[in-house]
Amino acid sequence: MRVALRHPETGDVKFVPTGWSWSLFLGAGLFGLPLFARGLALWGTAVLALWCLQLAVPLAAAPDSDPGPIEEVLFLAALALCAYLGFRGNALSARHYIACGYDFADPRAVEARIAAEAWGLS
Repeated sequence: MRVALRHPETGDVKFVPTGWSWSLFLGAGLFGLPLFARGLALWGTAVLALWCLQLAVPLAAAPDSDPGPIEEVLFLAALALCAYLGFRGNALSARHYIACGYDFADPRAVEARIAAEAWGLS
């Protein structure tokens, strides 16, 4: 289900789905681009930093050492972060838009009530 959020001054409308976000789960690992597009710069920076760390560890390892365990931990951390963003990403996006002045386009609609409940809004 998608819920419309409208900015009262500009009239701009954003459609935010409720539930799982496949675009963030699958796309956040690509330099955090979907996160930056949604205005979640802090989360995008965290994904980008983790991606850079995953790239730097094998390059910085000594030739005779095995960075395997560290690489596995970083991979699992990135996978867990992508799963979290898939699960909570739409709620994070909606909260960001509401903090930027957006409000439900039709606050009395059933969809708005369900979305507010799912996103943890009062």
